[in-house]
Amino acid sequence: SIGEKRGENEVLLGDAAAKLLLRRGLRKGGRFDEAARIPAFFPLSGGEEDPIRGVVIAIVVLYLVIGSFIGRLDPNEYGLVRNSLAGTVSQQVYRGGLHMMNPFSGFIAFPATQSTILFGTSIGADRAPVTTRTGADPNDPDSGGQPIQISCAIQVEFVDYKLREVYYSFGSYEAAKQRVILLAGNVVGNTAQEFVPQDFWNRRDYIAEQMLRHINNTLWDNTYIKAMRFEMMRVDFAEKFEDSITAIQVAEQAKVVNEYEQQVQQVVQSIEVMRSKINANIANISAGAEAKAKELRAGAKRDAFALTQGMKAKKYAELKKRLGFNSAQLQEFFKAQLLQHQGKGSKVVIGMSGIGEATTKTKDEL
Repeated sequence: SIGEKRGENEVLLGDAAAKLLLRRGLRKGGRFDEAARIPAFFPLSGGEEDPIRGVVIAIVVLYLVIGSFIGRLDPNEYGLVRNSLAGTVSQQVYRGGLHMMNPFSGFIAFPATQSTILFGTSIGADRAPVTTRTGADPNDPDSGGQPIQISCAIQVEFVDYKLREVYYSFGSYEAAKQRVILLAGNVVGNTAQEFVPQDFWNRRDYIAEQMLRHINNTLWDNTYIKAMRFEMMRVDFAEKFEDSITAIQVAEQAKVVNEYEQQVQQVVQSIEVMRSKINANIANISAGAEAKAKELRAGAKRDAFALTQGMKAKKYAELKKRLGFNSAQLQEFFKAQLLQHQGKGSKVVIGMSGIGEATTKTKDEL
């Protein structure tokens, strides 16, 4: 525990002075008194004593006297001055540093910073995890809750103006810390019973807030110490319960996956229906376009043939008029033109008068 430190300094200085005197006595030829544990010096000549002996003793005595009026605290410590003779404790609370005090007094130290109290299985934990039960499941009132172990950390802070009450209640920092550990563990266990197992997954932040509030109220009412922060680091359920929860979660996830797969199949079927409709529309459009194209081509051919024939008739009429032929003469003209353009050695069939008679002549013969 953090206790009085001035006495330790005095013991160390006394040992150092005794060793120094022992070394000087042995060097000067003195003899060692085993009973008194101090060297006995003899005059070297004429009854003169060693002058250094008196100086060393004076320094040691002066240091012990001054040290009895000075107390020391670490920078992050509070201190109450306690008189070891009268047993009184000062009203004033001191902070780290060197301070003047009455003789036979010393500091009772407490931490001035926030201290962490750890419930868990790790090295340095102040206590094992808190073992308790959850509240009863509404769906299974006969279950009586599930057994759990809560690993958590609490940061507490001593208030300077309440340190005297803390000392009178517990006597030391360590005793106060043990009381805090006991009360905080009980509050964590009791608060956990207000929640069902599912809350430790879905509402863990809210549970931690409630535990901190209850812990702070309990500690302040019973120990004059504040709980500043609370962290729930781990919650362990019974193995069978965790396996059942895992199996339920897996089943729920499988259900969700199946629902998504059904939705995917519905979308795929919708796409197929839409594809069939679109293909039917494309086929209808293609058939109509092909029929329209054939109709347009046939009309174009008809119009082209009519234009060609009309143009031929027009040009034949112009030719007939220009040459001054009648229809019979124009016909004979075309025949002559046809014969003229026949290739040499080609054959032409000409019908002659008379039944069953036909003569085939070459162009040259004609």
